[in-house]
Amino acid sequence: MADRAHPVTEQRHADLRSPLPAHERYLPVEVNWLRRRAKQFAFVSQRDFHVVVDLAAYASISGMPFLAHYAAQVYVGPKNARLRVPLMAINLKLVTTREEADRALAHETMHLVVPSYGHKEAAFARAQLLLDEVGQLTAASA
Repeated sequence: MADRAHPVTEQRHADLRSPLPAHERYLPVEVNWLRRRAKQFAFVSQRDFHVVVDLAAYASISGMPFLAHYAAQVYVGPKNARLRVPLMAINLKLVTTREEADRALAHETMHLVVPSYGHKEAAFARAQLLLDEVGQLTAASA
């Protein structure tokens, strides 16, 4: 297994723009903030998911290894027994700022919404749209 994502995928992920104000982007990720933010992504995507930060528990449930270089991963279940609510694991050792959390949430939510897109350019355009919609939702509630 590769120990890094493809460079094009890494760049597309890094290019995602968080809608957070500049003074919030580099704040640390707290689990309660992450769960609230995940609910916003679930709302705008109309796709529920549970956020998991215990990576060992996620690996046990999913049966999939969670490699040390993964920032996040989503599990929907086997083809013949999809989970009613998918699991999204976030690696808090790599996702340390709110801006990084926004990118990870957008990236993985995109996989839930349009799994067939993989890591194509259109996939990251969808991820950016999700980020923009979360920003609009946040601005409307302020």
